[in-house]
Amino acid sequence: MASSAAVSASAAPRGRDNDRPAAGCCSGSSSSCGRAASTTSSSSPSLFRSLPLLMLSALLPFSARAQDWHTGRATFYGYDGGATIDQGSCMYGPLPNSMVSTGRNIAALSDADWDFSGSCGRCYEVQCNPGSFTDGYGNYIDRSGACYQGTSVIVTITDSCPCNYPANQYSNSRWCCGDMYHMDLSQEAFSAIGDISQGVMGITFRQVDCPGGFIPSPRKATSDYLAGTGQ
Repeated sequence: MASSAAVSASAAPRGRDNDRPAAGCCSGSSSSCGRAASTTSSSSPSLFRSLPLLMLSALLPFSARAQDWHTGRATFYGYDGGATIDQGSCMYGPLPNSMVSTGRNIAALSDADWDFSGSCGRCYEVQCNPGSFTDGYGNYIDRSGACYQGTSVIVTITDSCPCNYPANQYSNSRWCCGDMYHMDLSQEAFSAIGDISQGVMGITFRQVDCPGGFIPSPRKATSDYLAGTGQ
């Protein structure tokens, strides 16, 4: 599959690149509080006020911590004459169905993304991130006004966005060749968090549990398709 976004205010047709201006998710950070924890002097009231917050942070699921958020870029596809979300390369089939608990809120990862391997069936929480960035050709794009603030959407990975393969009509060197982390969202998912007329937007994202639990893809991982999770 390939991205549909355009630099202009309206989205370009999804499919070929057309030369017109998407591993384990997170790594944690640790800190030492040995000295502070052993300090009981009444001259350090701020320490004791912060202890409940530290304890709460330790109890949070790893995927819910603030440092797990990453930045990237997103386009959309699904209703513009190219491949539809029902033809995802993970082979979950027409949506919605019982294997994809997020319904039609799905995404394709660029096969150049650092967490592409084993991505089929994985879920992410995605938010629009106002700002500017470039495409794979180095064109500057301002999307500071694209976001619906305070919203997020959970998507399931059901597809992939290939970088640049001559035999693959959905190759997309503009968005999916690794210049920036990239997701190609379904039209439903994109429009839940941002103005779809913008075609492309900045995002923040983190891996989360799927609402209905993880369901492996019907397609197995192979040497030429690393995203598969089927047995």
